[in-house]
Amino acid sequence: MVPSKSERLDESFENFWYLEFSTLRKLNFETTLGYIKSQGGDGEEIGIFFTDSGDVDSPREFEVLTKFCYGTFLKDVISGKGTAGSLRVVWMDERTSGPVQETCGPARQHENPLTATGLFRALIESRFDHDHLPDASRRLIYITDLSPVCVHALAATVSSHQAAGLRDAIYKYLEFQTSIAVNISSVGLLTFQLDLHLPFFILSNSPPPKDNIGKIKTKPRRRWTDLSFLKLDKLDSVTEESSHNEIWGIQDAQISCAVAGYDDWRWVGYGFVDAEVDGILTESSEVDLLHDQIAAGGLHSNYPIQKPRDYWIKIFEIRIHYVKRMWDYLVHKLELGVEQYV
Repeated sequence: MVPSKSERLDESFENFWYLEFSTLRKLNFETTLGYIKSQGGDGEEIGIFFTDSGDVDSPREFEVLTKFCYGTFLKDVISGKGTAGSLRVVWMDERTSGPVQETCGPARQHENPLTATGLFRALIESRFDHDHLPDASRRLIYITDLSPVCVHALAATVSSHQAAGLRDAIYKYLEFQTSIAVNISSVGLLTFQLDLHLPFFILSNSPPPKDNIGKIKTKPRRRWTDLSFLKLDKLDSVTEESSHNEIWGIQDAQISCAVAGYDDWRWVGYGFVDAEVDGILTESSEVDLLHDQIAAGGLHSNYPIQKPRDYWIKIFEIRIHYVKRMWDYLVHKLELGVEQYV
């Protein structure tokens, strides 16, 4: 007999959560090439990841993701060809976790920052019951300027139960969309996904971004608006002569985080953030890389938050504070600039 919805939910307001998520469940995890293999693909059919016969058709989502990944192939990720094996844009943290542990246990060792190839090789390892590695119960994956080769690495290895949620998270990040949501699967295996997608604008005096030359994309498309006509330099009480290639402008920026899992101990946290927000990952020091990059360094990796809801709320707190500061600065500066211009 299937329990009713009320029976399956923790009834207290503070912990309104399916009871299954508070219990270590017996699950059959995929340990090979994940979703694409499970659907009968040979690893090159990235379109399989972008469409799912069980989902409502989304032509726009399919078009956006396939266009973004045009001209890139999983075989290049596997072999480490081109940017897949050279561009280090990934930070990863994997640790054991379980009901008998007060906090997360031993971590798998990664040479952060990783390339897309390094990410793929880490993800094809068995997540549980590995011969010599601890379980990757709690997995965090942070990518700055999500690239097509990183999408390939994620798509080829994600569990079939989490493929739709990951696909949606990638789509929203690429398309500069807003979403703050809690999604519980309605069919099949009971899973959860906590979404946080925050598009905003950064006002800065810097060289204009370079256009992505050629057909192969390396990062999401973001708009930049030239504000040189407002002459914002004149607003400073102490003016310094700007470099000739520095211009005041507004840059689109996006912070995306998705926390998806099966229970309070086995879950994955994805973080996709523009480099204009967090900077270049390869320029981080060894000490910086000991901190959680999804949390903008606000949490130390060796003192992890174990429960997915607690973790997501903390990320929300850290990231929304940053977005608010950027908005406040932009509004303040533009009000002065427009008044001066008028």
